Amino acid sequence: MISTGNDIVALRSINKQRTCEYRFYSKILSASEQALYQQPQLNELPFEHYVWLLWSVKESAFKYLKRYNQQLVFSPISINTTTIDILPDQHYCGEVHFNSNKLFFNSIINNDWISTVVNNADDFENVFSDVHVINDKGYYDQSTAVRKFALEKLNTLFPGELRLEKHLAGYPILIKDDEDTKIPVSLAHDGHYISYSFNLNAVKLQVN
Repeated sequence: MISTGNDIVALRSINKQRTCEYRFYSKILSASEQALYQQPQLNELPFEHYVWLLWSVKESAFKYLKRYNQQLVFSPISINTTTIDILPDQHYCGEVHFNSNKLFFNSIINNDWISTVVNNADDFENVFSDVHVINDKGYYDQSTAVRKFALEKLNTLFPGELRLEKHLAGYPILIKDDEDTKIPVSLAHDGHYISYSFNLNAVKLQVN
């Protein structure tokens, strides 16, 4: 299965003071991740943004891994970011580990949000992801909007009547003609922001 995982964090909604308190961030960051922040290249990244960057990496990794292990329970401290590199235009990339699983992440940070996508290879050329702003931020509005947003893109690549439903384990499944397409799609929403990700190679396998 060719999959991805994604997450988005609305930065204007976070509590900066609470985020920077040890009793809060120590539940998210491992000791090695706390030490990782001391790297010189991260000096310009505010600590509260660092905490939520790693949260988004861990959430994305969990979504990826959940498809392979439906019994998996989200435990941020057990998912460990081991490397972070800074690319131009506020892009961050690196590796994240859970037990024997090694994944790669690609994140964007701006003044409004952090968006992260996780892949099983250090190559995101065939990974589709996007962020969109919505007016209403209630859970139902977010859920409806993000499905519509993802389907608009998928319909340009995959012909037919498509819909997104929720698997019993909690992750989205893409349905065509009442059958699971086996194309993994990841969805995320927070506040006024929604995002999706999927791997084009997964679509090609089904179309071909």
